[in-house]
Amino acid sequence: MSTEQTGSDREIEEFVQRWFGLLNVHAPVAELLPFVADEGLEMAFPERTLHSHADFVDWYAAVGEAYSEQDHTVEKLVHQEDGPRIGIDLTVVWTAKSTADGTVSSFRINQQWRLERPAPGAAPLIVDYQVGEPAAL
Repeated sequence: MSTEQTGSDREIEEFVQRWFGLLNVHAPVAELLPFVADEGLEMAFPERTLHSHADFVDWYAAVGEAYSEQDHTVEKLVHQEDGPRIGIDLTVVWTAKSTADGTVSSFRINQQWRLERPAPGAAPLIVDYQVGEPAAL
């Protein structure tokens, strides 16, 4: 089996790593919005489903208030391209410190994403982001 990556493979891996890297440092929300479609969006987290940039801004602020020292480690990343659509299955370990009581928790979480390119050659956008139930570690 070949371990060589195509340009597209690298692009998708870099997209995912950049996304989680921004979440890890709780980057300004303006740095995350270019990754996310504003129309036709469905980001389903266990606590809430988001449908727009405005929803994402609200959710991101709430998560930032509830947790600090977040770390997302990608354990598995598999993707399949079909024209402008890219399906991604991934497993991430999320570790965070509760700002309420200082406890640190870690969870393994399976996620399924769908990215779409708005035009040929354009950077992909997240249009569907399904977060599974967290499993405590």
